[in-house]
Amino acid sequence: MGRRKRQSPLSEALLDAPWSVSAALAFASYIGFHAILPASLASNPFLIGLAMVSRSLAWVPAAIFGFLGLLAYLRARKRQTQAGRVPGGAERRERTLRAVPDPGSLANKTPKAKDRIGETPPVVHQMAPSAIPEDWSLDALRQLEWKRFETLCVWYYEAMGFAVKTVPHGADGGIDATLYKDGLPAPIAVVQCKAWRSPVRVEPVRALGGVMHSNKVKRGVFWSLTGYIGQPVQTYAAEAGIQLLDGPAIVERIRALDADKQIKLLARAFEGDYQTPTCAACGVKMVERQRRDGSFWGCRNYSKGCRFKLARAA
Repeated sequence: MGRRKRQSPLSEALLDAPWSVSAALAFASYIGFHAILPASLASNPFLIGLAMVSRSLAWVPAAIFGFLGLLAYLRARKRQTQAGRVPGGAERRERTLRAVPDPGSLANKTPKAKDRIGETPPVVHQMAPSAIPEDWSLDALRQLEWKRFETLCVWYYEAMGFAVKTVPHGADGGIDATLYKDGLPAPIAVVQCKAWRSPVRVEPVRALGGVMHSNKVKRGVFWSLTGYIGQPVQTYAAEAGIQLLDGPAIVERIRALDADKQIKLLARAFEGDYQTPTCAACGVKMVERQRRDGSFWGCRNYSKGCRFKLARAA
């Protein structure tokens, strides 16, 4: 595979920044090269030609910054999609949402159980159950919803003999698990897990590196079910001491456990509802909701103020 062309530090920083930064630089550069610089050079007869060139080419840096702003906007939208959030205009359309009916849950619903979106009470729509895997494989991992995948990570390290500290739900601060060994007070490693449908880029890995630096932890491990994309993520991970594990590597490490530990891990991972996504803010199972442009997963605590959503795979 060919190496990707390395971007300049400025362009890479602008692509990571909000698009409005590039837009502001485009406007400022045009004013500077079209008006301010020519005006400052006009008094010198030897620099009048340079002033004319600056005015005629003022659109060039403005166009470059404008293009970087467009790329930054598209990258931000893509990150939202990778994170599983439903992009664009959700707040204005909340009143048109309706819950997907489920006859079984409707039969058990009482009139007092009201959790409304608009005027329609939400109803749980259960996913069609899949056959429980008999052994560990990449297909087995793909059946796990994101929270169960993260919990599997914790159970794996516990099976390895580590004491594991986790974040139950809400913002994880860049890590999902902190590993301790032999009763030592200081952690020996931090772990981040992502069950995204798209490969992980460098930004979440850098966030893990930032946590390592602030907590003075020398080792990090990143689990990504769909792997990684881009040379920067590989370069940064090597420099920061972060081990990158993709789906096949995760399966390989689980299969390296003793047979009885593998069986216990399999039973725990695929117990109960392991497919319906969990709300990252509340820690409860989500419900499927229908909108004019398709369905998505919404928190059942919507009436209590939780607006967390996840895009539903086609």
